[in-house]
Amino acid sequence: MKNYYRSAILLAGCAIFTLTPYQSARAQDMQAIMQELQALKVRQDKLEQENSALKQQVARLQDGSAEIQKPASIEHSSTANNDVGKKVENLALRLEDIEKKSAAFEQASIEPAAGRNFSDNIEVGYNEGGGGFFIREGDNQLRVLGYVQNNLTVFDSALNRSDENGDFFIRRARLDFLANLGEDVELLVEIDGGAGTATPGASDFALVEARSNIKLLDDDLQLRAGKFTTQFSTENARSSRSIDTIERYMALNSLFLLPAVDVQFGAMLHGYLGENNNWWYSAGVYNGNGRANDNLSDDNGDKEIQAKLTYFSDDKDFSASIALDHSTEERQNLQLADLGFNSYVSVPIEGERRGIGGDVYIKEGPWSFRSEAMAFEFDGVNEDDVRLYGGYIQPSYFLYGDHSKGLELLWRGDVAHLDADTGNNGDTIYASTAGLNWFINPNTRLQVNGILTHFDGPSAIRGFDDERTVPMLQTELQLKF
Repeated sequence: MKNYYRSAILLAGCAIFTLTPYQSARAQDMQAIMQELQALKVRQDKLEQENSALKQQVARLQDGSAEIQKPASIEHSSTANNDVGKKVENLALRLEDIEKKSAAFEQASIEPAAGRNFSDNIEVGYNEGGGGFFIREGDNQLRVLGYVQNNLTVFDSALNRSDENGDFFIRRARLDFLANLGEDVELLVEIDGGAGTATPGASDFALVEARSNIKLLDDDLQLRAGKFTTQFSTENARSSRSIDTIERYMALNSLFLLPAVDVQFGAMLHGYLGENNNWWYSAGVYNGNGRANDNLSDDNGDKEIQAKLTYFSDDKDFSASIALDHSTEERQNLQLADLGFNSYVSVPIEGERRGIGGDVYIKEGPWSFRSEAMAFEFDGVNEDDVRLYGGYIQPSYFLYGDHSKGLELLWRGDVAHLDADTGNNGDTIYASTAGLNWFINPNTRLQVNGILTHFDGPSAIRGFDDERTVPMLQTELQLKF
């Protein structure tokens, strides 16, 4: 029995010994801290069990001491009484010590709901609504965010796609690490474990973004560098976790296939102007050949240049932008593609690319309206110029709630036109999308897009001998943290 109590005391002593260096290591390794707390919780449970056993032992010994003290006239009972009394006293001291250590362990394992203070300056917690987990000390902060998009697409067999109908797949599975170093430096690394561009036997793991942002003159002048999303298209600049429809609009998809105006390697100056930051500007230089799931060195001998200017109302319920783009393309094919990235027609291009784009956003209560359009001119191979036009309009309405918890209905009208010599093929795609966005909770969203696509003529790529109207159903369940 003595060994049993000695083990309890030794266990408590080891816990205290462990807790001391644990305090000094908290700021160095937060993950180790969480593991240590779990271990402390286990030790606390053991101490509570021993605590209960000791209380029972003390009670029994106290009862025995009282019985021995009754025949005080008997001389030999005095010795027994003294021995038992000492045992009771020792056990009481041990019990008090164990209770103190147990209370210390319990205090160490308490986690407040809003975040946990590991010291006077370090806090750990979670930002509701997909804002991610954070570790913060003053102006320094590390956030970890992520989301997974589970998709199902049902399409008309007339599209002659290589994949099977009713295809379940992961559209994106992304993890973001966002670090703020003081007030002026930010670092973002985004990785994707669901990249769909990998060849058989290759890794599906992709580096989507890796960028730094430095405030040179507060918010007025900032430098962004690395691999990041270019700002020409506002629809593309919005995170894929936040866009209103499952896929972006068709003309933009057609540029992605080049690739163009997607995630690029480069540098950009940007900032806010005006008393209430009503104006935002950007000017960037990029390699011009990058895309979200590829990491390519510059292979086109030229640079892509972009500039953009955006106006915001004070309440941010209205915004409007205009953007310019210029680059030089190696010889390749420009493809017109629908909302399922099904190529319809293509023409060869080589040389300069010049583009202009614009967008508008209006919000009034549960109503909102978005629209974006672009026009690009390319040097052709078999003709002087090739032009791509396209855009969309989208009214939407929340039946109840908002983006945290609610139900939104929308309609999107989308067109993409290729002004070029396409031979006997068509040159325009029209799409009508009826959309439902069910925000089940701040972390979960179900999207359903019913799409009716009209191809205005034959397509050698798709095997159409005439114009064709094709239905498609896209669904997506997104979970984010």
